[in-house]
Amino acid sequence: MRPLQRPEFHAFPARCRLCIVVISLLFIHRSIFPQQPAEALFVDAYGIENGLRQSMVSQIHQDRQGMIWIVTGDGLHCFDGREFRVFRIPYKGVYSNSDNMMRMLVETEPGSIVIASSSSLFRFNASTGQFSFIIREKAVYHALFNVLIDRKPLVWSRNTGFCLVDDDSLCPLKLIKGGQKIIPEGFVPIRALQHNKKDIIVLGDKGILLLRKSEAPGRMVFTANWYEAPGCKAMASDKYGRTYFVKDTRLYRFHENGQWDEVNDLKVNISAELTIDRQDNFWFSGSGSKRLFRLSGQKTEMIDFLEPQGRYTDTIRPSVKHVFEDNSGNLWFGTDGNGLLKYNPGRVIFSKSLIGFTRCLTALDRNIIAGTYNKGLWKLSEDLKQSVRLNPELFGNKTYILDLATDTRKRIWVATDNGLYVISADGAPIFSFDHNWRTAAFIENHNDLLQLQCDSELYTFEAGRHPALIKQAAYISVNSRLQHSGAQWTGTPVGLFFDKVSAGHPSVGQTNYGTQVSQSEIYQLMPSGNELWAATGNGIELFSGDGKVLKPYPALDLLKDETIYALLPDEQQRIWFSGIRGIGCITTDRKRIIRFSSKNNLQSLEFNHNAACKGPGGRLYFGGINGVNAIAPSSYISEEEVPSVSIFSLFIADTAYTQGIVSSMPQIRLNRNAAHIRGSVFTADYPDAADQRFSFLLQGYQPEWSEPAPDAGFSYRNLPPGEYRLLVRYSDPCQNQGEPELLLTLVVEPAFWQTLWFALSVIVSIIIITVLVARKVQGIRYANRIKALEQEHAIEKERLRISKDMHDEVGASLTRISILSEIARSRQQEPDNTQKVIEQISEIAGNVVDELSEIIWAMNPKNDSLDNFAAYVRRYASTYLEASTVDVKFHFPDTVPNLPMSAELRRNLFLIIKEALHNVIKHSGASKVMIALQIEKKRLNINLKDDGQGFDAKLLPGTGNGLHNMRRRMEDCGGDFRILSAKGQGTEIILSVEL
Repeated sequence: MRPLQRPEFHAFPARCRLCIVVISLLFIHRSIFPQQPAEALFVDAYGIENGLRQSMVSQIHQDRQGMIWIVTGDGLHCFDGREFRVFRIPYKGVYSNSDNMMRMLVETEPGSIVIASSSSLFRFNASTGQFSFIIREKAVYHALFNVLIDRKPLVWSRNTGFCLVDDDSLCPLKLIKGGQKIIPEGFVPIRALQHNKKDIIVLGDKGILLLRKSEAPGRMVFTANWYEAPGCKAMASDKYGRTYFVKDTRLYRFHENGQWDEVNDLKVNISAELTIDRQDNFWFSGSGSKRLFRLSGQKTEMIDFLEPQGRYTDTIRPSVKHVFEDNSGNLWFGTDGNGLLKYNPGRVIFSKSLIGFTRCLTALDRNIIAGTYNKGLWKLSEDLKQSVRLNPELFGNKTYILDLATDTRKRIWVATDNGLYVISADGAPIFSFDHNWRTAAFIENHNDLLQLQCDSELYTFEAGRHPALIKQAAYISVNSRLQHSGAQWTGTPVGLFFDKVSAGHPSVGQTNYGTQVSQSEIYQLMPSGNELWAATGNGIELFSGDGKVLKPYPALDLLKDETIYALLPDEQQRIWFSGIRGIGCITTDRKRIIRFSSKNNLQSLEFNHNAACKGPGGRLYFGGINGVNAIAPSSYISEEEVPSVSIFSLFIADTAYTQGIVSSMPQIRLNRNAAHIRGSVFTADYPDAADQRFSFLLQGYQPEWSEPAPDAGFSYRNLPPGEYRLLVRYSDPCQNQGEPELLLTLVVEPAFWQTLWFALSVIVSIIIITVLVARKVQGIRYANRIKALEQEHAIEKERLRISKDMHDEVGASLTRISILSEIARSRQQEPDNTQKVIEQISEIAGNVVDELSEIIWAMNPKNDSLDNFAAYVRRYASTYLEASTVDVKFHFPDTVPNLPMSAELRRNLFLIIKEALHNVIKHSGASKVMIALQIEKKRLNINLKDDGQGFDAKLLPGTGNGLHNMRRRMEDCGGDFRILSAKGQGTEIILSVEL
C-alpha cells in the first residue's frame, strides 16, 4: 500500500525546500557549536603603507640576534619594530619574478638563512645582504622545513624527494624501510618537525612519516616508518617537545611508538597552520574562513583582532597564514592580505564599558555599580563585559547621579540632583528623600550611620533596617574625609584641613574643621603607611601623620601641573591614579610613573572626580567622560629585566656601513673631511615603539647623555678629530632603565698637521731652527766682532802705514827740503848754485804734494770701488807719463762696474802699477806702454806691457827690491803676480785678484 502524499508538498517550490534544508543544517550547527563571544586581541598592524613590499606574509622568524625576519610574496624583510628593510634578488640578466615570491626560511647559523621561493632555493647572508642561488628549477617548488641535521636544513621536492641543503647543492637523504607499510604514492609533506636529536616527524595529508636516524658508520641513513592517518591537516610541538597533529577536526598527541591519543575536538575544519605558544595555547586558522581560533585548556575561542586608531578601534578579520611566538612572548601573525600583525601580551589593555559620562562608582559583591550623567544607573560585571541598567524608570535620562554608596545590607544609596534613593541590588526602590542638590558626596559610612554632604549642608542617615534622616546641619563643601594617624583629615575645594582628635571622639556632626595645611583643591585622600596622599588640582601632595607637608618624591614633580582626581593602591604597594590626562601607575619604589593612554583601550584621556573604586579580586575601576575602565593590577608586571640594544642600521660618511645587517660591534675609522655617522637601534622585546626611550652618549664629544626619547635614531655630523665611544641606554615601557651599552667605537683621523708625530716634528724643528738661528746670530755677532776687531786692526795698521809712509816718504822729502833750504841759505852769495838748489826744493815739494794726494786717495772710503780705482789709475798714468817720451794706451771697459774694493787692495794695486810705470820710465827705455783692465765675474785682471828692452827672466831673483815688493803686495791681497820678459822683447806684468 503506497503512503499518502500531500499534493501541497509536491507543489512546494524546490528552491524553498532547499532553503529549509540549509536553515535546518545551520540550526543543527549552532546547537552543536554554540556561539561564544570572541576574544579580543589588541594588535599593531604593519602593511604596505608601513614599508612592506607585499601584504602576504608566509613565515616569520626571529634570528639569534633578536631580529624579526619575514618572507613575503615580494622579497625578504627584516623588522626592528619601527621600519622594514627589504632584500630582493636583483636583476642580473636572468630574472624571474618568482624568485622574490618567497615562502619559507630557515636560519642555519648566525647570519646565514636558507630561503625557498616558488621556483628556487637560495642562501642569504645577513651581514652582506647578498643572495646566492643553491638550485633554480622552473616550475619546481622546494618545500623547506625548519629541521636541521648537522646544521643542514631539510628540503623536499617531487623530483628529488627528501634532501639536505649542503652549501650550494642538495644531498639526497638515504631512507630505508622500517615497517610493514610503505609510503603511498603521491605523498606530499605538509610539515616536518625535529622530535629529538634522532627523529624527524613528517606530516602529510594521508598520514605521518617517522624518520629515525641510524648509526651507520661513515654515512647518514634514516629508517622510514609510515603511519596511515587520512585527513591530517596540521602539526606542531610544544615547549616540552611533545608533538600534536590535527586529523579532520580533532587534535591528537603523537607518540614515538607511532600511537596517538585524542586531546580535543576542535569542532573547526582548520588549515595547515597550527602553533603552540609557551602558555600551551593552541592557535589555528579556520579553513576557508578568515577566523583565527585559540584552544586554551579545553576551551576553544574565536579571536578578533582590534587595532587602536586614535580614539577609535578597527576590527581586523585576516586570513592568518602563520603564527609565531618570539623570545619575549609576543605573537606575530602573518596574513594573506593584511600584512603583519603583532600582539604584545605585555601591553596593558584596560577593560572598557562605554556607558556614558560616569560620575561615580562603587563595588557591590562581584559587580560594579556606576552612576552616570543623564545615562542612568548601571550594574557592570567585574570584567566589564556585561552591563545592565538598573531601574531606568527611576533613574532616567534626565537624572544626574552625583554619588553612590552601599551599606552592610547590600543596598545601594544613590544621591542624585533630585534627592537620595535607596534601592536593592536588583534596582527595587526601598527609601527616598526628595531634595534638589547641585553637589553631593558620601563622606562617612560606619556603624549603620551614613553621612551625605550636599551643597553646604551635612545630612546624617540611619542605614540600618529602616533608612531614615536623623540629622541635618550646616557644613562646608567636602570632597573627601577620613581619619588617619589619630586625626581627621578633611579635603575641600578650598584646601586640606587637619584636626587632631582623641580616641573615641565622634566625628559625626563635627563642625571644627581644624588647621588648614594645604590651599590646593583636594579631590581624594588616601593613607599609605605613615603618609597621607592627596589628589589635588596641582598634582599629588604628601603629608605626615602630624599634619606636616612632606617633600614629594622626585617622580611626582611630573604631575605638579596636572589635576589628579583619584588614588587607588594595589597589592604590590603601587599607587594608581586618574585625572585629566589618563591613568597612571606609581611604582613601589616611587621612582617611576608609568602612563597609559588611548592605545591601552582607555575610554578617553579624561576621567572624573569621585569616579574610582577598588572592586572584587583587587581590580581597580576608573570612570570617565565616556564610560568605565578596569584593570587587574596583579596581571601587570612593572619590574622586568631590560633587554639589550643592537644596531639596526648604520651609515658612515652618509654611506651604508653594510648592505646587510650589522652583526658585531663596529670599529670605525673616518676621514676628517667626512666625519659623519648616523643610524638606528632596536631591542629584541618589540614593545610599542612610542613607549620606548633611548638615550645616547658619544664619549669624547658629548658632555652628558641625550634626553631620553622614543626616537631610536642617532646622528652626529662634522665630528672633530679624536677617538669616540657611542653608548646607548634604554628604558622599556615600564621605564625600567638598563645599563649603558657600547654600540661602536669611532676614530676620526686628524690632518697630518694635527697628529702627534707632526707636533713633535714641529717642536723638534723649532728647537733645531732656534739652535741654528742662535748659532747663526752668535756667529754673525762673532764675525761682526772679528770684523770690528779687524777693522780696528786695519785702522791701526793703516795708521801705522800712513805714519810709516809719512815718515818714509813725506818725512824724507821734508828732510831733504830742510837740508836743501840750509844749503840754499848758505849759498846766498852764489846765485847759480842757489837757483839749482831752489829748483830741487820745488821738485821735492811737488813730489810731497803728489805723495800726500796718493795717501789721501787711499784713505778716502768713497774711493772703495772699482770704477773710482780705474779712473784714478787712468788719470795718474796719463799725468805721470805726460812729461816722458812714453806713450800710454788704456784698454779699459767702456763702463767699469761699481764693484766694491777694499782700501788695502786699492793701495797695493796702485803702488804696484806706480812701481811698474816707474820701471818703464827709468829702466825699460820703452816708447809705448799699454795698461789693460778686465773683469771676469768678480775677478780683476790688470796687464801692463811695454815695448822696452826687457831683461832676462832668469835673472829675476837677483833683481832689486822693486819687483819683490810688487810680488809681496799682490800676495798680501790674495792675488796672483806674474812677470813676463825677455831681452829685446819688452816686459809684461800680469795682476789677477778676486774682488
